[in-house]
Amino acid sequence: MIYIYNLWKETVNVFSNKWNEIGKLLFEHIYLSFVAIAIAIVIAVPLGIYLTRHKKLADPIIGIASAVQTIPSLALLVFLVPFIGTGKLPAIVALTIYGLLPILRNTYLGILGVDRSTVEAGIGMGMTNRQVLWIVELPLALNVIMGGIRTASVLVIGVATMAGLIGAGGLGDFIFRGLQTYNSALILAGAIPSAILAIVFDQILKRIENWAKPGTRRKKWPRSVRISLLSAIILAIAGISGYGIYQSKQRENTIVITGKSFTEQEILVHIYGKLIEDRTKLHVQYQSFLSGTVPVFEGMRKGDYDLAVEYTGTGLMNILKEKIHTTDPNEVYHHVKQQYEKKYHLIWLKPIGFNNTYSLTIRNEDAKKWNVKTISDLAKKAPQLTLASDPEFLERKDGYPGLQKKYGIHFKKTSTMDPGIMYSALKNHKVDVIDAYTTDGRIPAFHLYVLKDDKHQFPPYNAAPVIREEVLKKHPELEKVINLLAGKITNEKMQQLNAEVDLKKKDYDDVAEQFLKEEGLIQK
Repeated sequence: MIYIYNLWKETVNVFSNKWNEIGKLLFEHIYLSFVAIAIAIVIAVPLGIYLTRHKKLADPIIGIASAVQTIPSLALLVFLVPFIGTGKLPAIVALTIYGLLPILRNTYLGILGVDRSTVEAGIGMGMTNRQVLWIVELPLALNVIMGGIRTASVLVIGVATMAGLIGAGGLGDFIFRGLQTYNSALILAGAIPSAILAIVFDQILKRIENWAKPGTRRKKWPRSVRISLLSAIILAIAGISGYGIYQSKQRENTIVITGKSFTEQEILVHIYGKLIEDRTKLHVQYQSFLSGTVPVFEGMRKGDYDLAVEYTGTGLMNILKEKIHTTDPNEVYHHVKQQYEKKYHLIWLKPIGFNNTYSLTIRNEDAKKWNVKTISDLAKKAPQLTLASDPEFLERKDGYPGLQKKYGIHFKKTSTMDPGIMYSALKNHKVDVIDAYTTDGRIPAFHLYVLKDDKHQFPPYNAAPVIREEVLKKHPELEKVINLLAGKITNEKMQQLNAEVDLKKKDYDDVAEQFLKEEGLIQK
């Protein structure tokens, strides 16, 4: 009961302090859902009508729609990134795909379900095929079609929470932030409005569905009600259109910053954003935090984002897919900087000062009990242990595959977890080993032991800001401003900043502002 009471207090506190941000994310969520549902209706209803006239095509086309529906939403979203980029467009495409099947199937079955004698009576009265469709079939099938739209709407609103992983915004932002920081109040701040939105949509569409049932006695709405309803629809369309226009206008004098979905990145994004707004006349837009390296890179390359923080080892191994015969941080940095500018027109500015390398980490008590100090030592014990890691680590050449090759290490079991959860899983003896980041504040706080990479598997991961060349040419003053942070954050300092969010539950924004004030980089 105490836990529930404290959670309730924290959740109320989040709603009261972040109501403005919640409102913005809620509007984004409605925008994504409404546009996707509208497009799905425009595609699925005519297609469903067409299939009733060409029944041989019905099974294959509905079968394809059903097969697509089985693709996990996250997989579909990430799959679209290399082709469409990140942001709202791929999210709307994916949500539209998810909304097609219920509407298509219900349109097809609804029209086929109309009593044939009624249709034949219409034909007997001299109606054309088009007249039969509009006067007989569609009105009688309308409640079934509305049932499909209702199902699709609830489904799309739920799936839209995943859109935050590719920078599309929406209420999923809060959910993923909460998962990252193990903050249940933040999760609820995203989940509750999303659930309420789905319920509201469902109830509105349920009333329309009931109203559309054949034989229902429909009272004619008063003129004032009809005018109000029409005005509301016009305002909704105008609001959505205006939002799109506003977004495009804002980009003209705006720097869009993004990052990956873990604490360190979110702190750094807010540090750079506040620094830019304090030292320039530019407006900063904080874009949704993304699920991995590739979405951030693709978004930067395509121009969806202007600035991000990346790590030299990640740029070298994951993007350039190269391996150079040096572990010297400066040499790796200059090589990555040169190749990024040459190949992608992305500019690496001066390093921030810390090296956030991967590490295999265990509990202090186990390190003493097993007499383990290095990864080589752990390799002998690994077949009895469970490794938890973020999804990227299991696939990256500088991650688990590289460790297997260099150390011959093989764990009894591997499990993917959100970075915000795996530290607690290790602390609570749910797993034995994790792939920790060396700047994470939970390492000292949870009494964890970082094993020495004695065969130098992990390259240096020096953090540095990366900006699009086009943006830097347009706003050359940014280079000097961004480089004010060069060398300012050590590993220990980054651990401290991360701990402020992960352990003390402070807001990213507040931690970023406090750091900048302490360093004298913005006015107190």
